[in-house]
Amino acid sequence: MTPEEITRKLGEVGLVNPLQSLAVGAIAYAGAFLMAIVAVLLSVVAIVVTGLGNPVDSALESVDMDQAEAGSGVASLLRLPFQLVAMATFGSFDVDGTIEGVSFGAGLRILPFGITLVMVLLAFYGGRFVQKRQRAGLLGIWTTSVLTGFGVALFTALSAFILAERVPAEAGASISLHAAGFDTFFGAFALITLSLALGRLTVRARRSWWPLVADLPAAFKLAVSHALIVTVLGLCGVTIVSTIQALIDGETPPMIYVLLLLPLIGGHVLSFVTGLDMLSAATANIDGAGALSYLMDGMNGTERATMFSLPWYTWLGGLLLGGLALLLASLLWQHQRRIVPHHVVSLGVSWIALPAAYFLGGLVLLVLSQASVAARLSGGGFFFGDMRIGASVGLAAWTPLLAMMAGVIVELLSRFVAPFLTPFLPSAALSWFRRPLAPAAAGVTSGAVGAAGASSAAGPAGSGPLTYSAPLAGAAPDGGFSLAPSAQGIPTDINADGVVEAGTVSAQHAGQAQAHEAVPTSADGTAAAGRYATVPIGATAGALSFAGAAGAAGAAGAAGAGGAGGAAGADGSTAEPGAAGNSTGKITAAAASLSPKTRKLILAGAVVVGAGIVLVIGLIVTFVVLSNTVFSPEKRVEAYLGAVQAGDAEQALEIAAPNVPTAQQALLTNDIAGAAENRISDFEIVGSEESGSKSATVTAKVTQDGVTTTRTYRVDRSGRTAVVFPDWTMAETEYATLALVIPDGAATLLVNGQEVAVSDLDTSEGYYAPAAVLPGQYTVTLPESSELVAAVESVAYVSADPDDWYELYAAPGYSLSESGMEEVQTQVDALLDECATSTEESPDGCPFRAYAYGVVEDSGSWMIDSYPTVEVEEGEEGWYFGSSSSAGAATYSYQKEGWGSDDEPTDETDESSFSVSGTVTVGEDGTVAVEFDDGWW
Repeated sequence: MTPEEITRKLGEVGLVNPLQSLAVGAIAYAGAFLMAIVAVLLSVVAIVVTGLGNPVDSALESVDMDQAEAGSGVASLLRLPFQLVAMATFGSFDVDGTIEGVSFGAGLRILPFGITLVMVLLAFYGGRFVQKRQRAGLLGIWTTSVLTGFGVALFTALSAFILAERVPAEAGASISLHAAGFDTFFGAFALITLSLALGRLTVRARRSWWPLVADLPAAFKLAVSHALIVTVLGLCGVTIVSTIQALIDGETPPMIYVLLLLPLIGGHVLSFVTGLDMLSAATANIDGAGALSYLMDGMNGTERATMFSLPWYTWLGGLLLGGLALLLASLLWQHQRRIVPHHVVSLGVSWIALPAAYFLGGLVLLVLSQASVAARLSGGGFFFGDMRIGASVGLAAWTPLLAMMAGVIVELLSRFVAPFLTPFLPSAALSWFRRPLAPAAAGVTSGAVGAAGASSAAGPAGSGPLTYSAPLAGAAPDGGFSLAPSAQGIPTDINADGVVEAGTVSAQHAGQAQAHEAVPTSADGTAAAGRYATVPIGATAGALSFAGAAGAAGAAGAAGAGGAGGAAGADGSTAEPGAAGNSTGKITAAAASLSPKTRKLILAGAVVVGAGIVLVIGLIVTFVVLSNTVFSPEKRVEAYLGAVQAGDAEQALEIAAPNVPTAQQALLTNDIAGAAENRISDFEIVGSEESGSKSATVTAKVTQDGVTTTRTYRVDRSGRTAVVFPDWTMAETEYATLALVIPDGAATLLVNGQEVAVSDLDTSEGYYAPAAVLPGQYTVTLPESSELVAAVESVAYVSADPDDWYELYAAPGYSLSESGMEEVQTQVDALLDECATSTEESPDGCPFRAYAYGVVEDSGSWMIDSYPTVEVEEGEEGWYFGSSSSAGAATYSYQKEGWGSDDEPTDETDESSFSVSGTVTVGEDGTVAVEFDDGWW
């Protein structure tokens, strides 16, 4: 067989030369590679803008390498685009290795959406371009697409593996960092195969049933348009607000970095902006295993944030943007929408197309939002063992359900609200949204009407589907073929019956059809025109009456009589209601007019429905606003900090009581806390993070004495208040503890000028009493009682920063006055005089003694020769006196027994010096009492 014969045989079964498709695959990869280079360059610019310097040098310095060891920075940048293209096909940037018996691995998975988008679009539109010039059947389309997808996937994986980044390791070995893998191969295979095949399929002829399901591709296009509208408008709003704020603060606008990194993070921006605006949640998860689970104590788990976690003006703008986007999407969806009337498939598809498309779009958002990093280490010895850590961010799993609800809302708005708004909008405002591959507009030829009328004369009015080709510019007078443009302006050959038949595209129109991008014939030669007529979705009732009139007036049409319903004439013409038939070859469907009363009812119903919708939206917005302002966890913390700032300890206790005994709350009164100096002077709520729906962590900056401290408070949801609003309660709050040192005998303390009974304090610890206090300065003293003593105050400063709550104590006391010192000396002298009345050589409890032996009983006596001068000092537990610098002297006189029984006693004396020491006790009434210590002499 000759090559021409082989080509013809293959063409008969739909197979074609795959070279053109392979060229499209190469172009798609090349485009993605160029986009990856742009992404790298923009990322370098973003890094330079941040002031970090050369990113390559910084990266090498961080691992203690020079460029000679790791290769030139330029070479690394040239290899990076190959890895980015591989990551754009769902690959993971991984590293694995073993060094000194320790096995390790790490991986980064993120989808650089800008690169993926370029690859997909080039493959899709390249497929359309090829199909228009290379007519291929289904077998040929899928064969060439699979072959191209395999080639591109193989090249993507191999190039990423061969051009991996090599990092030197021990003993001349190296570690490879690359994104090659099975996920890369199958991801690239699926993207290229499906994009190329879909691009080619969109150019093929539509089947006769296509008008029944034409809403499906339009729904996907609307879902994409909806996401783009929300993202673009949201980014514009955030850019304007953040840029103004940054310029006011003298900082670089943060959106510059986002715009520079869009080729890499564009998918995440699209998914998070769209998802959060649909009231979904952003989730962050971190998990560790092995020794890391202990080192990361408190970090494991999942955190979620919604649009309402942002400042109120941000989420309020997001709500308005979401509502506006839903309304705009409904207007686009309703504009020029046509369906096949009275067909259960068409009716079902018209209702489920948007929810299904939005649901699948939600799944796409889930994929685009995912970013994860993981690392593992094994063989690290007995202590470390096997360790693993992983972290990921993305949208919540219920995002597709919320997207489906958005699709339902858009469908409902398009049917019941948009028709009342569309007449007030210029057509140009909506005409930019073109339905892809939409079915043709409803219409029939003159001959078709007569045929339809005759065939359905016995049928009920409005029954059965309309099976006329559409639209028709008119049949040729001789019943031959005429070139009639479709809804997209594609010329088709139509016979006098209004049906495009197999193999009937005339040669004279072939060139013109191709010039107008005519839909090609299918493999079996059947042209692409649909056999179901369509009508605007709001005109179904008119179509019913038209079809019924045509059927009922079939007989009358033979006589050419005009009918009230627009019957067909014998020459195939139609007549206006009540008019005679004509020979123009056209049919005019009279629009069913509404009576003024019906119009008023419809308008009133629309007003009521609109007012109801506005009321519901208003109630929802009011509920959300109040729940996130007046009844928010932040407000509870604001109330607590406001009470602390005002010195309202009772209010602070009511909001957040400390978990301490009642006796330790004795200083938490308005009189004491309100009189404290240096209380907090200002505070600001800077953040709030909800942990599920039952608790939240609120972060506040507290200013005290010019120093700002960051504090966190946990708030738990405890039910509802005012029937519907959440009620928040502060969890156990940490209070500072002030240790009050209580002097012996003290019954009352003065704290900030307020009397506090010692009996009301917790004295179980012994000489001090712990007491919970609010931030501020506390002055603690004892009551003034007599001229002998003067009270000495103790000042304690309690910071708002818990890190400064160590060694918080106040030790009030008394200082002896001159009179008090004289009183101590007097009492010491009196005690010595009392000791001198003893006849013992060593009086009990006295500071002096004599070294005498054989003392005749009751013969001794003491004489104080000089009194010691005492000095009084304050100790840890009271006052002490001593005479170490000025001793006293005493003489003991006694009779000593003789050596023998006949010897007479002799008179003896013994002189001694002594010192005194003891304690001084100051009573509540200001009296002074002294007592000698035992064993000091």
